[in-house]
Amino acid sequence: MKRRVPAPEADSNVLRRDHRRRLWIAGILLVFAAVYMTLGVVAHSRRSGTWDEPMHLASGYAALADGNYLVDPSHPPFARMWAAAPLLVMPDVHIDRDALDRTTSPRWLSESYEFARRFVYVGNDANNLLFASRSMMMLWGLALGLLIFAWTYEWLGLTPAVLALTFFTIEPNLAAHASLVTTDAAVACAMFGATYFLWRTCRRPARSGIAGASLCAAMAAITKFSGLIVLPIILLILAVHVLYTRTLAFRQAARIAAAAALAVYVTVWAVYGFRYAPGETPGQTLRFDRSTQVRQNAPLLAPIAGWIDDHRLLPNAFTQGLLYSQASARELPGYLAGHYSADGWWYYFPVAFSLKTPAALLLLFGAGLIVLVRRRTPPESSSGWFVLVPPAIYLAAAMISGINVGVRHILPIYPFVLLVAAAGAARWIASSHRVARPAFVAVTAFWLFAFAMAYPNTLTFFNRLAGGPHNGSRMLTDSNLDWGQHLKVLKRWMDDNGVAHVNLAYFGTADPAYYGIKCTHLPGAPAFAAPDVMRPRLPGYVAISATIASGVYLDPRWRLFYRPFADRMPVADIGHSIRVYWVERWPEPAEAVQGPDDIEAHRALADALLFGQQWIDLAIVHYRAYLRHRPADGEATTRLGVALAAQNNAGEAISVLRRAVTLVPDSGRSQRVLAEVLLAAGQAADAGKHAERAVELTPTDPAAHDVLGVILVLRGRPLEARTRFESALSLDAEYAPARDHLERVNALIAGRRAESP
Repeated sequence: MKRRVPAPEADSNVLRRDHRRRLWIAGILLVFAAVYMTLGVVAHSRRSGTWDEPMHLASGYAALADGNYLVDPSHPPFARMWAAAPLLVMPDVHIDRDALDRTTSPRWLSESYEFARRFVYVGNDANNLLFASRSMMMLWGLALGLLIFAWTYEWLGLTPAVLALTFFTIEPNLAAHASLVTTDAAVACAMFGATYFLWRTCRRPARSGIAGASLCAAMAAITKFSGLIVLPIILLILAVHVLYTRTLAFRQAARIAAAAALAVYVTVWAVYGFRYAPGETPGQTLRFDRSTQVRQNAPLLAPIAGWIDDHRLLPNAFTQGLLYSQASARELPGYLAGHYSADGWWYYFPVAFSLKTPAALLLLFGAGLIVLVRRRTPPESSSGWFVLVPPAIYLAAAMISGINVGVRHILPIYPFVLLVAAAGAARWIASSHRVARPAFVAVTAFWLFAFAMAYPNTLTFFNRLAGGPHNGSRMLTDSNLDWGQHLKVLKRWMDDNGVAHVNLAYFGTADPAYYGIKCTHLPGAPAFAAPDVMRPRLPGYVAISATIASGVYLDPRWRLFYRPFADRMPVADIGHSIRVYWVERWPEPAEAVQGPDDIEAHRALADALLFGQQWIDLAIVHYRAYLRHRPADGEATTRLGVALAAQNNAGEAISVLRRAVTLVPDSGRSQRVLAEVLLAAGQAADAGKHAERAVELTPTDPAAHDVLGVILVLRGRPLEARTRFESALSLDAEYAPARDHLERVNALIAGRRAESP
């Protein structure tokens, strides 16, 4: 039988259809790129700098411009250098090279945040730096969207690919983090790309696929240390295809694995300039060594990293940075639905995922899982390994990591979730049931509406299962919600409402003064503002970041300090991450306590208010709250007496202090304070007994000698008084009251001698 030759017209029709399809695809991708970049740029231009961005940017610029890798080794430098690349062509970008030259690596780890803050907010124009670098980082998001489209198109067809691209555009977590100077979106793109090219290679082995998978795996490894998980993922998938599906020969799989491993190894050295040492200063070569310090937090990793570093198999900053990042991350406390944990929860990320992911996406993801489970014949069953195994491994690794600070740490699973959701959507709209398509349209419309309501504050998105963004702070904090990103919006609110000053409890590393915010910094302020923390100016506005309000990074006393605001209605909710209250008088805590720690927190807070901020009236409130549960604490009773005396409430102060000396009769301090208050109240005779007892109990207390000296003067015994003042100064030569009293008593004695015949 002769083969039938296609008519030329048929070939022409096929070519025209292919051409039209390519034009459609090009148009779709161009529209996507325009919409995606516009949404991202508009959103990130309205954000102030987030917590980690100055560090990433300063580290990347130091590495790119100076070949210096000393600025925070907790991440590999590639994505940071990528973000900093536009700064090389920007005029007048300044970095404190003298600080880099003066530093030593161990000290630098604790000082790099301040160095980074000054680089962004003091030495340069933060808005210009962040706009350029954030826009650069959005290219990773753009590339990720294209990869999702390509995989879905090759696997499921054009319509599901368009749906996947649409889902990607309106997924708030990916949208939020892809427009920030961090490593999260970049590693998500690289890991997804490595899996995609591996999928193509396993279906149709080709050098281009191996090269793509190897390159993406290498980029994942030099972007974030968690990206190293891509290597065991590749090995597992290859093993499945060799042993289970038998679609690859062992030799082919070995070549792919070797190519990926070699690419990672060479690229790690390349990104550090093929240098072992992270930096040099005049006359010395610097290196990190965290093996001893972090051995307790990383007992298995520390000796391995130390051995690799000793043999210089990898750059020092990479090996020690991996060790440092894994150990230090375990030190961060976790917050989940009002609970705190030093060790975290194994279920934190599944819960965070269920609360931060759009409900429509969760529904479509569930539908997609059903579709994949039901497909048991190749190539669908084989594709399921690529779509489900990598995110499962990554999620499992995150769940045992102990890092419970944000859903961004599982961002690499989201592209796979979108891929599965696209499979579910494709089956849904292909259903013959008459309500299938209207239901799908309704679900997608609901998702689009939720995204529109959240935009441009996509970082604070929470689904309806969590109660929406306004309820998010009750469930999660930190980069899930409040990462310091809303100072610009706070300033806009202040200008719109004629507010010239706020009392600010801000969580972040950005400088409010840079954004024109005049504020009084409150406890919990960033480290650079710690010297300026003081009591608020009341009545006035109090703005509290959600992470501060949660108390996750505060000690119990300051958690107690902010707790009264938990049930108060704010006058403004700034992007759902900063709440503003009008406060006439600082609210007092509820009578109920939540455990022994709460009781001790009352005393610690009272001490801080009394001796740190001289906030006497509030200190009294908390001393009384503490003493209701610990009435036998003589020292706290004494401090309450001190506070009452400072408030000029002498009568109650004396009564409280008499109770204190009864509780602790051997406390020289209590005896001395009572003597001082009695003396101020004109009861010198009674004061003398307590002053003498104070000197007897604490002969090394200069204040006790001084108050006894004053009483002796009043008793007409200046010579004995002078001895007491001299004793006080011998104990503390800088004790000003004793010096002043000594001068006066010497003048008194001299005057009496001059008057005597």
